[in-house]
Amino acid sequence: MSNKRNEDKKQSRRFIYGLKKLTAGAIKGMASEEYYSSAKSLRELFDSFAIIEEFYDPLDCYWETKIALQKYARFVDKSLPYARDFKNLLIHFFVVIEDIYFYETYGFFSTRMHPKEIPGLPVICQCGCLPFWPLEPVVDSFGHVIFKRVIRFYNKDRIRPLCMTISKNPEILEGREKCRLTDEEIEGLKAFVRKNRDLIRRHYKEELDSIDFIMAVQKRSSKNNNVSN
Repeated sequence: MSNKRNEDKKQSRRFIYGLKKLTAGAIKGMASEEYYSSAKSLRELFDSFAIIEEFYDPLDCYWETKIALQKYARFVDKSLPYARDFKNLLIHFFVVIEDIYFYETYGFFSTRMHPKEIPGLPVICQCGCLPFWPLEPVVDSFGHVIFKRVIRFYNKDRIRPLCMTISKNPEILEGREKCRLTDEEIEGLKAFVRKNRDLIRRHYKEELDSIDFIMAVQKRSSKNNNVSN
């Protein structure tokens, strides 16, 4: 690994460590002076290395920023004098890192499916073709981080896709209120996930490449469609 890549990796790790520390401090109600000093240093660090052309592996930073936003929403006292500043700082991190993640990682390791290709699929959606791709962090009421496996689907008037869990009872990870699809479309997407859970899993485990995955889903969807007719 080149010296530059090595340094970028170290910067990313420093950012993740600093973000975890700052988030924990905000949850505990750290003093304002300590918060502003730490927040200033963390932003300067982030802005010094978070550049698309030079970024080293954005996934961990993307996950950690999502976790911090969820912990802010659940556990930080919003009456703290720096609560709004902390939220704005996290949003700044997330907007930048989300763009980098989608630019560098998201599209390269996903398989896109279109309703015109898959009978019964109501909207465009994407499945991961590597084990890390389907993972999305969720913070529970105790502050524990759980990684859920998902597919992602496009939400009409939203730029970024939403997530649906790959489970026996699929759910929209972000909540129904954030989804602009109709109830019928959502049920159609849930039915698609239930019918194809095994194929989706085989795809992200790299047991099926993108072409074989699409062909297997098409074959199964066509067969189910013919039976229903």
